Amino acid sequence: MFKKNNHNFSFIKNNKELDQFIAKIKNKKKFFFDTEFDRRSTYKAIISIIVIFDGKNIGIIDCLENNTNFKKIFKSLNKKNNTLVIHSCRQDLEIFLSIVKKILFSVFDTQIAASLSGYTEVPSYKKLVHDFCKINLDKSLQKEDWLKRPINNERINYLINDVYYLKIISKKLNNKLIKKNKLKLFNKLIKKEIFKISYNGYPVIFKKKLGDNILNNQKLIRIISLRNKIAEKINLPKSWVFSDKEIIKNIKNEKISIISKNLKNIEIKNLTKLTKDFKKTFSKFN
Repeated sequence: MFKKNNHNFSFIKNNKELDQFIAKIKNKKKFFFDTEFDRRSTYKAIISIIVIFDGKNIGIIDCLENNTNFKKIFKSLNKKNNTLVIHSCRQDLEIFLSIVKKILFSVFDTQIAASLSGYTEVPSYKKLVHDFCKINLDKSLQKEDWLKRPINNERINYLINDVYYLKIISKKLNNKLIKKNKLKLFNKLIKKEIFKISYNGYPVIFKKKLGDNILNNQKLIRIISLRNKIAEKINLPKSWVFSDKEIIKNIKNEKISIISKNLKNIEIKNLTKLTKDFKKTFSKFN
């Protein structure tokens, strides 16, 4: 452990260090949170790094270390009286829901708050740091491969910066929401966002492209259910099985006959094998 920005910093690489960090922050109620992960070629996100700042203590948890049961931190944070401050919360909350059954904590999304506070375009974290903290943040590592090791000092500083300024930004944005009398609307939008994430099998894109009643369409539900089961089974991105655009195209033209009957486990198994074999064959041509 060493001092960084006058705060206690820990780089956590085993369960003992993780337990010590959880004990240190257990009485806190507000956390500034970020994750680094990869899901470019898998159904489930591969969680690489979790960064947590409680206002005093900063913890960077290396989730790729075999001796670190990082799921503990998700469960310890998932409490009704806790608040997690996140910039653009959707993907982080999707990761949470892959580990906990239901999100119990409150969420303060700085991107949504900023949009209600007068920003005409969706602001980046870098933009908010500049506007509220007067600092030009280096985001050159934004597209870094976070599955690569080791984590050097440059990457550690990048990770710390991604949570450190959330404390200042969220406080100023909260004051703006109160001043503009938009706090109630903000909380409503956050609940809506969590609802969307909790039922992310039915993306908003379908409603936009196919109309308000599309989520009652049994054919769509069966297509998405099949797509998700195959993708999860072979651990590949859902869009690699059926893209949203392809689903929309087939719904409009009513060309997918296999969905017209109730799918059985054997059919899902056969389709899974078919999809997997196709991808193996296809990969040989690339």
